[in-house]
Amino acid sequence: MRGFARVLSFDVISKAILAGLGIALIRFVPANEYAAYTLALAMCAFVTGSISGSLNRLYLITSEKENPSETSAALGVQLLLISLVAILGLPLTVTLGVNYALVAALVVGTCATEFAKTCHQRDLAFTRYSLIELTRSALFAAAVGLLIWHHGSDLNASSVLAVQVLSLALVASIALKGVLSATSIRFAASKAYAQRFVRFKYLDFFAYFFLIGLFSQADIFMLKALGDDQMLATYGSAFRYYGVLSLALTSAHAVLLPALRHAEDAQALAGLLASHRRLVIGFGILCGAAAWAGFWVIPWVDTGRYPEAPTTFAVLSASAFISFAFSPYVNLLMRRQAFRFLLWLVAIALPLNLVISAALIPQVGALGAAISLLTSSAFITGLIFRKSRGLTGTLEPTHP
Repeated sequence: MRGFARVLSFDVISKAILAGLGIALIRFVPANEYAAYTLALAMCAFVTGSISGSLNRLYLITSEKENPSETSAALGVQLLLISLVAILGLPLTVTLGVNYALVAALVVGTCATEFAKTCHQRDLAFTRYSLIELTRSALFAAAVGLLIWHHGSDLNASSVLAVQVLSLALVASIALKGVLSATSIRFAASKAYAQRFVRFKYLDFFAYFFLIGLFSQADIFMLKALGDDQMLATYGSAFRYYGVLSLALTSAHAVLLPALRHAEDAQALAGLLASHRRLVIGFGILCGAAAWAGFWVIPWVDTGRYPEAPTTFAVLSASAFISFAFSPYVNLLMRRQAFRFLLWLVAIALPLNLVISAALIPQVGALGAAISLLTSSAFITGLIFRKSRGLTGTLEPTHP
């Protein structure tokens, strides 16, 4: 668990910076602009989760360090898919205006930095992995600080997105130099790399990540469709605090998948799971304390602008705990390549999420979206745990 502790320690600093940034944005960005910013981040997260999330995970479990040309080919596939999605999504410019171009650029920057992190994650170079996250957080926070100093409370979503894109571009340009070496991105190599995974079971894999990307942002999309800017901004503010709690989940996923890949027998796997269980108790206490403190801290942060945010955050805290507690088991199913099971699971959970959201959001707003996320996430993680209980005694190869 030294890798986990290293990633977590850097993430604590990174998320502390982002937490301060989140407080500043909640204070200085008007509710309607904060709602627009929340929607833009949700769109970015959906695309990057579907493309970068799936391909990085696949690269992590199949790549070989000795083949540097594979690295550039893998990144090339992501950039080609992002370009295609950006073209298909052009009709959204009618409603999003300039924010559409900024979201597209944000997707490119995010995918580039996430890919660089994945390369270090594959090599168990967790210090370099974490430095990328820390650097981009610090640059973004510094840029927003300059915006606040110059504009005060007149910040808009477009200006915040613009400086976020610029900070990501700088970090990505430096980070990719360290992982691409002298190789360059070639269309033929990227095409050949993609063809390796045009198989039925990998179609399940990509479909799973598409649906899980949509599932992870469904609450925000439903708030946009059924609620108003105040509801969306309230949920966005609560989700900022939830993101701080989720740093432990991010750290767990960053370390567990490569660790599971290198675990050679059932005893090594049992040791990993036992180490994680010891962390669950402490994280549960942290979530409970954070939810309790939120009823006093959050109104002070947002100056009472979002009165429903503390209750919404309390529900999201419960969701964060459940996700952390069961995080090793989805990675175990990934190693066993149980893609079909994961796909059907999310295919059921997504409609469940939408139905609960449709029923609750008109009645209780942002709290309804949080309850929907908690319920559907618990459904997914519970069934993943049940499925994986019979798989902890054996390990199978991860290469295609």
